Amino acid sequence: MLALVVAGLMTVGLRAGAQGFGLSVTPSATSMLVSNSLTYTINVTNLTFLPLTDVQVTNQFPVSVQFVSTSPGPGTYTTNQTTNGLVVVFDLGAFPVSGFAQLTLTVQPTATGFITNSITVASVIVTNTATTNVAVLVTNAPTQTADLGVAMTGPAQPVITNDWMTFGVTVTNAGPDAAPNVMLTNTLPTGVGYLNASPTGPAPSIAGSNVIFNLGSMASGTFTNFLLTVQPTNAGSLLFSSFVSSSAAADPNPTNNLASTNIIVTNYRSGPLMAFTNSAQTNNLQNGLAEQSILLTNAGPDDVPAARVVVTGLTKKLFNAVGTNNGSPFVDYSAGLAAGQSVTLLLQYSPRGLFPFTNGQLHAFALPSVPDWTPPAATLTSTNIHITRIVRLSNGSMLIEWPAIANRAYTVVYGDNISFSNAMIAPPSITAPANEVQWIDYGPPTTVSATTSAGARYYRVFLNP
Repeated sequence: MLALVVAGLMTVGLRAGAQGFGLSVTPSATSMLVSNSLTYTINVTNLTFLPLTDVQVTNQFPVSVQFVSTSPGPGTYTTNQTTNGLVVVFDLGAFPVSGFAQLTLTVQPTATGFITNSITVASVIVTNTATTNVAVLVTNAPTQTADLGVAMTGPAQPVITNDWMTFGVTVTNAGPDAAPNVMLTNTLPTGVGYLNASPTGPAPSIAGSNVIFNLGSMASGTFTNFLLTVQPTNAGSLLFSSFVSSSAAADPNPTNNLASTNIIVTNYRSGPLMAFTNSAQTNNLQNGLAEQSILLTNAGPDDVPAARVVVTGLTKKLFNAVGTNNGSPFVDYSAGLAAGQSVTLLLQYSPRGLFPFTNGQLHAFALPSVPDWTPPAATLTSTNIHITRIVRLSNGSMLIEWPAIANRAYTVVYGDNISFSNAMIAPPSITAPANEVQWIDYGPPTTVSATTSAGARYYRVFLNP
């Protein structure tokens, strides 16, 4: 049996020999105020070389702790609050060889002093267990009272394994006082790697599967937003969670300190798709980009709802990419492709200039569903940008122009009727290089069809937040 007693923020890594379990536990705070919430992230691995069906993870607390909530991972849980303390038991169910489970448990201290969570992993099939004791200091409530809250938003588009996926986290302080020493802990599921965050400061610290931001002091009535970019390597329904706390302010509403969201990650759909270049590279003097068209073909016997082309080994930026998969940019064709059907897509590169390129750099895949480019509801009634010019070019493409703020991002929305009842976003967003922007609707992949064959087309432009 292994045991550790740790006061403060830590990750405890335990291996109970070749026939035991792997166990790590991370608390959301080193010290905290009485009545604030405390979350434990518990990782368990089956190292026994045996498939198990009765693994239990037992959490034993003193009487000064109350249960708040939990995420039991692949199994179930039970709670028992008695005069002897709080006991929370996770039953992991079927636990295969090398199986991994991530559990979260949120509790609320009701008295000052050290509280200890004694965690034990055991099974009746094996004799070895893994145990650790995690101690956290609880102090008296200060004079400050601050209602901290956290909210999460998932990615706008379906996620494929190895996509560089971005999700949003917003931390708020509803007051009435400032909140000193605010900590934001983001817990990533198994098989998800952290890449970066925007804004770049403050830089987070990484503790196991937790991405932790020290936000310092937050004034009453303020908020801060983060965009976290991660890469999921496994398909499935993945649980992401965020927890906010202050070690120096009492929180009158701890129920909004924890947010979570399930994000569905899928694999590409089976089916042979092919992509080949069907034009030479040209320099477009109007938009300052190098351009080349490719032919995307569904060579399989079945229709596919949508398609993706990943471009590898680039020495230039893929200007019209809508995402990144395993480090390589991609474009999506956001419409169905029938068996045997082909469509021409235009790839744009920056900076302008010709460069070596082979068909081996094009990788086509069938998507399981059509990407959702539905614009915000406001696009149906208004726009915050006035389009100053719309011109049909000699090749049939449409050019639109609008006044801009340099380095701000803009989104183009298009539809086939003046009421925009079936409007779609034309990805990607455009970052203005100067005080005016000219944008060309050349058809796929940015829009679902070329304007030369689509009939009437209407446009709106929005300044992004």
